[in-house]
Amino acid sequence: MKNIITILVVASVLIGCQSDTVNSTCLIYGDTREIVDTVYLNDNGIHVDIVIPTGTDQNEEYTSFGWGAEQFFIYIQEWDEAEYRHFLNVIVDGDKVVIRETKFNRIRDSWIPIPVSQEQIDLLRENIHNSYVYDDKGHRIKVNDPINNGTYYRATGEYSFFNTCNTWTNEMLKESKLLAKKRAYLSEHIINLYK
Repeated sequence: MKNIITILVVASVLIGCQSDTVNSTCLIYGDTREIVDTVYLNDNGIHVDIVIPTGTDQNEEYTSFGWGAEQFFIYIQEWDEAEYRHFLNVIVDGDKVVIRETKFNRIRDSWIPIPVSQEQIDLLRENIHNSYVYDDKGHRIKVNDPINNGTYYRATGEYSFFNTCNTWTNEMLKESKLLAKKRAYLSEHIINLYK
């Protein structure tokens, strides 16, 4: 009996979704969720963003959401430029956190797809929405980016050694009933679950 259960679990992981199409049945996690859409993980080797379809049927658009320390997102152009003092300043002194939004008009080959049910994508959108800081009128608070001209908004939380950008991504997945680690600090902790 134990061997049969093992075979069924392994088969469900290997089979994955029976179809790439919307409204397919998915055997990931041993359930039969009704798949209505796909979200993606966008990994640069250090940081993982969550990418959600935000367009309409007539206008394909995707928005990538990444949470992190303002200093890393705005003031460090390339990770090669980051020095230990930057990490030490952020971790010891804390830093304001932001959500970076990046728009795309097509799916990138490097993105990792995650099939989702209606409940999961609704929860994901709600959890991301709740990660923003809002002003008295209910508007997201935009953060000026004098270097990259990127789109950043003030976010909830505090960046620390135990609460990194990838911790936020992992928590968004977990709170949306998607596969996630108990804790995740590095991008590979998340990415390896979906590759």
